[in-house]
Amino acid sequence: MSHLLQDELGEILHDALEGLSEEEVISHSRHRRLEHAILLLRNLAVGTAVVLFLLSLLHIPGRYTLKAIAYFFGAAAYCLEFALLTDCFTKRVPHQEMFMAYCFGPLYILLGLSYLLGH
Repeated sequence: MSHLLQDELGEILHDALEGLSEEEVISHSRHRRLEHAILLLRNLAVGTAVVLFLLSLLHIPGRYTLKAIAYFFGAAAYCLEFALLTDCFTKRVPHQEMFMAYCFGPLYILLGLSYLLGH
């Protein structure tokens, strides 16, 4: 049982690291150096959003501002993801493949604004 669990955890870790590095996407790019920088910025934006969301769970003054900033970092991560998926905006990706990203980027901005303006 523990060997099966180790294999499963190893696969999850492999998939997570692959998702963070996105080597397959970048390897076919015409803008490899730029996309490595974009990937780093995207991962930093996601990590920052996670930390801010976790901090906002504490009952501290300014927690709603932390949530707003976290949503803005999430929206930035979506914009950077667009750049990665479209090879720095040089390739057209079908709308049905990008539907969630198109919806959630602006939604995160609206949610961030609602936290800033509501409290």
